[in-house]
Amino acid sequence: MATPLLTTTLTIQNPNKPITENPPETNSLKLCKTLKELKQHQAHITKQGLKKKTHLLTKLIAACAELATPESLKHARKAFNLYYVKKENAPYLYLLNCLIRGYAFCGLCDESVKIYADMLRQGVGFDHYTFPFVLSACAKKDGFFEGVQVHGSVVKMGFEEDVYIQNSLVHFYCECGEVEEGRKVFDEMCERNIVSWTSLICGCARWGFAEEAVSLFFEMVGNGVRANEVTMVCVISACGKLRDLELGERVWRYIGELGVEMNEVLVNAVVDMFTKCGSVDKAREVSRGCVGGDLVLYNTILSNYVHQGQAREVVPVLNDLLKQGLKPDRITMLSLISASAELENYLLGRECHGYVLRNALEACANISNSLINMYMKCGKKELGCMIFDRMMNKTVVSYNSLIAGLVGNDDVELARKIFSEMPETNLVSWNTILAGLVQESLFEEAIKHFRRMQNKGIEPDEMTMVTVASACGYLGALDLAKWTYRYIKTNNIYCDLRLNTALVDMFSRCGDTRSAMLVFDTMKERDVSAWTAAIGAMAIEGNGEQAVHLFHEMIMQGVKPDEVAFVKVLTACSHGGLVNQGMSIFQSMTELHKVSPQIVHYGCVVDLLGRAGMLKEAFNFIQTMPIEPNVTVWRAFLAACRTHKNEKMATYAAGMIAESTGEDAGVQVLLSNIYASAGKWTDVAEVRLSMKAMGIKKVPGSSSIEVNGTIHEFTSGDQSHLVTDLILPILEEMNYRLRDVGYVPDLKSVLFDVDEQEKDTLLSRHSEKLALGFGLISTSHGTPIRIIKNLRICSDCHSYAKLVSEIYDRKIIIRDNHRFHVFEHGICSCSNYW
Repeated sequence: MATPLLTTTLTIQNPNKPITENPPETNSLKLCKTLKELKQHQAHITKQGLKKKTHLLTKLIAACAELATPESLKHARKAFNLYYVKKENAPYLYLLNCLIRGYAFCGLCDESVKIYADMLRQGVGFDHYTFPFVLSACAKKDGFFEGVQVHGSVVKMGFEEDVYIQNSLVHFYCECGEVEEGRKVFDEMCERNIVSWTSLICGCARWGFAEEAVSLFFEMVGNGVRANEVTMVCVISACGKLRDLELGERVWRYIGELGVEMNEVLVNAVVDMFTKCGSVDKAREVSRGCVGGDLVLYNTILSNYVHQGQAREVVPVLNDLLKQGLKPDRITMLSLISASAELENYLLGRECHGYVLRNALEACANISNSLINMYMKCGKKELGCMIFDRMMNKTVVSYNSLIAGLVGNDDVELARKIFSEMPETNLVSWNTILAGLVQESLFEEAIKHFRRMQNKGIEPDEMTMVTVASACGYLGALDLAKWTYRYIKTNNIYCDLRLNTALVDMFSRCGDTRSAMLVFDTMKERDVSAWTAAIGAMAIEGNGEQAVHLFHEMIMQGVKPDEVAFVKVLTACSHGGLVNQGMSIFQSMTELHKVSPQIVHYGCVVDLLGRAGMLKEAFNFIQTMPIEPNVTVWRAFLAACRTHKNEKMATYAAGMIAESTGEDAGVQVLLSNIYASAGKWTDVAEVRLSMKAMGIKKVPGSSSIEVNGTIHEFTSGDQSHLVTDLILPILEEMNYRLRDVGYVPDLKSVLFDVDEQEKDTLLSRHSEKLALGFGLISTSHGTPIRIIKNLRICSDCHSYAKLVSEIYDRKIIIRDNHRFHVFEHGICSCSNYW
C-alpha cells in the first residue's frame, strides 16, 4: 500500500510556485516526458559544463528513475555511476533512494534489493525514505527473508518508531501473507494513520481473515479515523467473503454517511459483495445508481451468478447488458459459456460460440477450454473434441477439460488414451482419470493409476483419496483400505467432511464396521451424508437396532434426514427384521420430516414386509401405493416370494414386471431360479428360451479375495486359476470333514436339471467355495478370510461357510450384493435372515 510519503518524495519542484522562480533549465527539465527528451536535456547540460550544472544533473537522474522503465533506469544508473563516485556527495543517498524506488515501481525488485545490499556493505547511511522503498520492493517480489533482514536494520538503526516505516512494515508482512507479524508491528505503533489501518485490514481480507478485517474496520471508525476508498474496497470484499448481508449493508450505509467517493473499483466491490450475499436486486440498484451501464459491473454479477449455481439468472442480466448498448468482452463470454454448460443449454452455448468466432476470441485458451466443457456438458462430445483439435496452444487445462468431458460422456477409454498422450499432467489430470475409472467400475485399474501417480511424484489431495477410498470400498479390499487410511494420516492429507465420509463408507464396504465407526466418531463435523454412511455401515452388517439408534441420534443432533438416509435406515430394518420400527420410520417421512416418499422407499417397505414372510401384507401395500409400482417394487416382492417359496405370487409378480419391461435380465433369472427351486424344469426351460430369444445372459457368480495385497477372482465352475491344482484337494478335504459332522448339500440350490451327482459337483464349484478354499491354503491360521461376491449367496454356501468357520476355527466374512455375512464358530451374523 503506497503511503503519502511514497507518492510525493520524488517531486522535484513545488508545482504551485510561479514558473519565474525556477531557472529556465529546471522548467525545461520538467517538460521532458520521455527518455529521449531527457537524454537531449542531458546533452545540453553536459555541453554547458557539469561543474556549474550539478544540481540539474541530479534532478535529471532522478527524473530518469521516476520514469521507471527498464531503459530509463538503465540510463539513470549509468549516469549515476559515471558522475557520483563519492558517497560523501550530498545527493548520493537521495539518488540511491530514487533508484531503489524506480526499480521497485518498474517491477525489477531484485535490483532494488541489490542496491540496498550494496549500500549496507559500503556503509552508506540510510534515512527514513530508504526503508519504505526497499520494503515495497520486498513486498512486490514476495521477498520475505530479505524483508525480515530490512526490519532488523530498521530496529538496529533506531527507525522503528517512524510511522511511515512502520506502515511499510505492516504492508510488507501483509503482502507476504504473514498477517500475524503485520499485526504485531501494528499493535506496537504509538501513532496510526489511515494507511496503517488500511494496510492491516486489506491484509486480513486478502489472506482469509475476513472477520478480523471487518472488526478492525469498526475499531478504526471507533477511533475516529476516516476511511478512504481503498479501505472501503477491502472491508466490503471481506463482507462478501463472509456472505454476511446484514454486515455488508451496515458497511454500505457507512459509505453513504461518510460521503466516500464511489469510484469504479468501489462500486464493483459493492456489487460483488451484494451478489455473493444473495441480494442481486440490491447489486443491480447500486450498479445502475452509481455508474450506469458499466461492463465491469455486469461481468461481476454474471460471474457471481455462475459461481453460486444461479445460472438461470444469467440470461436476464445479459439482456439488460445489451440494452445498455454494451459489447460483451472475453470475461462476459466466459460467464455466459459457463452458464450454458451448467444449464446444459446447447442453443445458448452455440450462440456464444458464434459470437466468439465473429469477434476473434477463440485464440484465448480460457474461452476454448470453456467451450470444450460446455459442449461436453451438453452431450456434444464430437464438437468438444473439434474445439480441442483446433486449438493452437493446448494447455494442461485444455487436456483436463477434454478428459473430464469424455469421462462425463462415459467415454473413459478415449479419456485414458488422451491422458496417456498428455505432454504434461497435473493433480487435476490424475484426479479426473481416477474418478473416471471408478465411475466405470475399473477399481483395480484405478488403484494401479494411483500407484503410477505416486511414482510420478504427484502429491494427492483430499479429492484423490476420496476416489481411492471408493475404489477400495467397492473392491472390499480391507488390507488396501487400511493402507489407504495410514497413507492419509502419514502424509497429513487434510480429512475434510467428504473424505471422512468416504473413509466411513470404505471401511463399512470392507466389512470392518469397527474402523468405520471409529472414523465416524472422530469427525468434528457431520452432515447428513456422514450420518447416512454410518447408518449404512450398520445396515450392511445387519445391525438394524444400531442403525435405527443412529438415525434417531442424527435427528436429535438437528440434522434433517434426506431421501438417501431413509433408504439406508429402511434397508437396515429390512435386513434386521425390524418390521414395526421400519413401518414407523416410513410413516414419519411425511408426517414428521416432510419428506415425500419416492418409489425406492416404497420398494424398501415391500422388501421389509416380504423378507419377514408377510407376503400378503406386502402385496396389499403395493396395491394401495399412491404411485404406480415399478420394476424395483415388483422385483423386491418377487425376491421375497422366492425366499418363502410362494410360486403363485412369484408368477404374478413376474407377469407384472413383464408388462413394464419384458427384457429385465434380473427378473427373468429370478423367475427361472424360483421354478428351478421347485423342480419345475419345463417352466425353467421356457423362461431360459425366452431369455435366449431376447439376448439376455445370466451373470455368472464370481467371488474375489485379497491375499497379501493381491486380489484373486474366481468364477463358478471355472478352473483357470493358477493354483486350481492346490484348491481342488482342499475342497475335497473340506467336503469330507463337513460330511463327517452331518453336512448334506442343498441340491435345490442347483438351478439346472441334472442328476444329483452332477448337482453335487456343481455345488462344490460355486465361486465363494473356490475363494474360501484358496483363502484356507493361502493365509495363516487365525487370519480372517474376506470374500466379496457379486450375487446373493445361496443357502447351501451359507450353510457350508458356517460349518467351515467352526471346523477350521476361522472367521469368514462374505459380502454378497445384499449385505455382509460374518461366520464365526458355526454361526452367521445374519441369523439366517438375508
